[in-house]
Amino acid sequence: MNREEYEEQKCVVKYLELRRAKFTAIPNSTYTQSWGQKSMNKAMGVRAGLPDLFIIIKKQPFFIEMKKNKNGVLSEEQEIWCDKINECNGIAAYVCNGFEEAKKVIDKYL
Repeated sequence: MNREEYEEQKCVVKYLELRRAKFTAIPNSTYTQSWGQKSMNKAMGVRAGLPDLFIIIKKQPFFIEMKKNKNGVLSEEQEIWCDKINECNGIAAYVCNGFEEAKKVIDKYL
């Protein structure tokens, strides 16, 4: 995650907290140089590409993948995850370019 995405996601987290939504970040981008930790993460099921945030509002679960405001690009793994999630009943994955797009998605559920 680049710095711009980080700053945008922080704004989304603050907004979710203000709205008292139930959510968690998916720590797939947690960086470590430790091959031992990388191996443990993989063995425990950590997989690349799962969207950044899992949110439940009014019994409706959904994911948001944050991208920077302009020129944000999904990785192949992210695209596959979003497609697979969106094939499921009752859950959706959104790709949001910045806070304003994410806020619109969240407000739709509020």
